[in-house]
Amino acid sequence: MNRLFLDTERREWLFERLPVERRLAERAAAKRVSSEREPSPERPGFVDVIGATGAILIVGLGLAFVFVIALVSLGTLPDEQKAAVVTAAFTVLGTIVGAYFGVKVGSAGRERAESARDAEAVKVQELAARVDPGTAVDALDSAHRRLERG
Repeated sequence: MNRLFLDTERREWLFERLPVERRLAERAAAKRVSSEREPSPERPGFVDVIGATGAILIVGLGLAFVFVIALVSLGTLPDEQKAAVVTAAFTVLGTIVGAYFGVKVGSAGRERAESARDAEAVKVQELAARVDPGTAVDALDSAHRRLERG
């Protein structure tokens, strides 16, 4: 394993190539630590089930409440105002359905973006591990300049 670090006194990037024995020992230690940290796949917990069930229950009760109000209003209002009650009920229904699908699509997009970012990070790490020291220092300097410019 190679290391690239910033020497703050000389203000330059330095490249260090570790001996083979030390590189192998660090790899083994890193594998042990990563295997210890990886959580085992778990089934959804009680709180997750209650959260999903509670959300469905709240939305269902809200829709039922709107339906009951619309039915009662349709029975008690004059004919000229019934269209307004039906329009309001459909507006509430459309809002709830739109919000549900908006959240669903947004969370799916976030998951795709995160997996793409993780894949690119792995590619960059593999590329960085195989590049020569001079090119690595030049690339890091260029990246820092680009970040400073904003």
